[in-house]
Amino acid sequence: MSGISCGIFNDLYLRLVEKIAPKTLLDIGAGQGKYADLTRQAGVQARMTATEIVPDYVERFGLREKYDEVLIMDAAQMVIDSSCRNRLYDVVTIGDCIEHIPKSQALDLLNFLAYRSAYTIVIAPEFLYYDVSGMEHSEAHISVWSEYDFQWHDRWAFMRSEFMQIFILRGYQPHPVSLEELVGNINTKPVSVHKQDGSVHKAAHLELRVRQRAELVDGAPYTFRNA
Repeated sequence: MSGISCGIFNDLYLRLVEKIAPKTLLDIGAGQGKYADLTRQAGVQARMTATEIVPDYVERFGLREKYDEVLIMDAAQMVIDSSCRNRLYDVVTIGDCIEHIPKSQALDLLNFLAYRSAYTIVIAPEFLYYDVSGMEHSEAHISVWSEYDFQWHDRWAFMRSEFMQIFILRGYQPHPVSLEELVGNINTKPVSVHKQDGSVHKAAHLELRVRQRAELVDGAPYTFRNA
């Protein structure tokens, strides 16, 4: 089970990266390198960087062959690592990883990434426990996530399917595809969400959450962050 990521939202992830078409991508907690494989499957040729906390996984799963750069580190430490301060990404993927990070540290990381990414895609369970005896400590679930944990963000979308959830956060870096366009594409051109056994469960449907801030600028109304 080590390094494995749930496949419930694989097709949805493929559609998202296909539409965003990132030129740079950061995969946090790469594990077996699944999101590098999916990104290439979507036909996207991005420069991909991975973080992985377990050094053994880098060799065992051939991460250096899948990614252009592999950072062996605790991703939560990116916030205080000066070498990460000026790194910018079109997409950051946190797939089946954020639940392994203490909640306070993970929220710090998400805030840090909001400045440095166009989109952050988070895939995480809410109701899932498994015995991690004999596994890496970093595989244990230690924080619980739901849509209530993202209320601080001003532009995001999400959906839940059984015990799994996906969150798409629009960061501060520019990108030609708006969050509304992404959500509209998913909701009007159905893409399948699967069960654990791989069978089709239902069509994906994202819920959009936008909190706009408007004020008068030189006497005219102006809305910040409207795309």
